[in-house]
Amino acid sequence: MTRHAAPRSPLASACALGAGLAWIAWAVINSRTHGGLDAGTPAIGPGLALTGALLMVAWNVLLLPAALVLHAHLESAAPERMRLVTLAGIVSLLFWAFGGATRTITIPLEVTYIALSAVWWGGLGLALRAEHRWFGTFTLVLAAFALWDAVLTSWAGVPFTFYLTAAPKLPLSIIWDFWLAWLLFTPRVGEERALASQSV
Repeated sequence: MTRHAAPRSPLASACALGAGLAWIAWAVINSRTHGGLDAGTPAIGPGLALTGALLMVAWNVLLLPAALVLHAHLESAAPERMRLVTLAGIVSLLFWAFGGATRTITIPLEVTYIALSAVWWGGLGLALRAEHRWFGTFTLVLAAFALWDAVLTSWAGVPFTFYLTAAPKLPLSIIWDFWLAWLLFTPRVGEERALASQSV
């Protein structure tokens, strides 16, 4: 069976790269303000609060093209499952973007979009392992941390030190964005072979 890379899409690749950069920018600002973006106003000024909200919207909305490209690439193997998986991912991204834009992220909303992201990453990971074993496995690990994060977020009064066990989700999701951007940028295996044959 011939293995194909993820479908080449420069636009989706650039958007995924932008999502990863938005994550990093948010994390840097939040670190330099000692958690100010998490706390919001009046811990930080309105300008920084708006910047944080825009970055939150960016890292979600910019993944939408990649979600659609991956769906188009993977749906033939399991159409119904991939439709559900992709729908979960899109709703997760839109819910998080909406909460960030309106600064109305409640616990139920947060649990919902994190749980839906776990479904999305889990479904993608299972589907991608046949073509990209390492990326698919990495995606499944990310899905597991997202699910654990959703469980901990839904529990009231969880000790902060215990909640830190879900902390790897943030750096893993940033790495996932950049890895996805690379896969969407590189040409398909078939294209590589065609270019190689033309150069002979």
